[in-house]
Amino acid sequence: MKQIQMQDYGSPDVLKLVETEIPTPNAGEVLVKVKAIGVNYSDILRRKNTYFQETPLPFVLGTEAVGEIVRVGEGVTIPYAVGTTVLAILPQASGYSEYVTAIAQYCVPLPPEMNPEKATAIFVQGTTAQLMISQVANDLEGKTVLVNASAGGVGSILVQLAKLNGAKVIGASSSDAKLEISKKLGADFIVNYSKSEWSNEVKKFTEGKGVDIVFEMVGGEVYNQSLKSLSQGGQIIVFGCASGIQGTIHPEFFVDENITQSGFNLAYFINNRMELWQKALETVIGLLMQDKLKVEIAHKYALEDAAEAHEAIENRKTIGKVILTTNN
Repeated sequence: MKQIQMQDYGSPDVLKLVETEIPTPNAGEVLVKVKAIGVNYSDILRRKNTYFQETPLPFVLGTEAVGEIVRVGEGVTIPYAVGTTVLAILPQASGYSEYVTAIAQYCVPLPPEMNPEKATAIFVQGTTAQLMISQVANDLEGKTVLVNASAGGVGSILVQLAKLNGAKVIGASSSDAKLEISKKLGADFIVNYSKSEWSNEVKKFTEGKGVDIVFEMVGGEVYNQSLKSLSQGGQIIVFGCASGIQGTIHPEFFVDENITQSGFNLAYFINNRMELWQKALETVIGLLMQDKLKVEIAHKYALEDAAEAHEAIENRKTIGKVILTTNN
């Protein structure tokens, strides 16, 4: 089978296509013939060895893959039968492959009518957005929220979920084309954060008050301007730093404005609050099946072109979910 491996850390060029044996599932595992693989920003951090966990070498990236169960290990029973389409969640990665073994309990059987490519968005992006709203932001009814990278994988889902939860949404992105996507997804107001002092536009839209909550994952000056966009007593929820640049706001600003900063890490919920993560997953799947949630798959790459996918994400050229596909 084909697989993308990395033998070293560094640029996308370290991602190499190799031929290897199809794995055999151990007891409690299933073998999945992969159709689509989700590409996430955490994959880029892994590739550079800047993830919060050290990345061993050699390594195969990919924490989510959708495909068909073609073999089961000892002790595996219904609903994990041969022929079932599943979302395979891979905490230790290995998804950039034509076949993967996965712990059966970490596989989510999918409705036959669900598009396998769109299903790649429900694990990382979907549950990240849903958990931030339900467990960190809590009640959004009547509040105004700012979503940074609002056309991205998580951001595009946040815009929609915030609207479904009764919020007024401001979408922020780096280009007018991306902002149009946010508008189509329901954003009430859009702002281009490549412009200087864009927080003034946010304050003007909110009649000088500022927003109640910011969902932030860009870092640098975007982080600084986001804080300046908050109302007194507001909350900023940080779930990444795509630019790799730290913000420079003085801690006293948080005191003066009575601002709260919260962090979000999906791995924490999977490892420590599994029941909440499972509930979030069920919610996202339900909304997708009811057509209340749209997943934008604007960028598809063949498995062997994984390096190109990484370059596009790093250069901020992507909208929505980025996936790899196989010939299976």
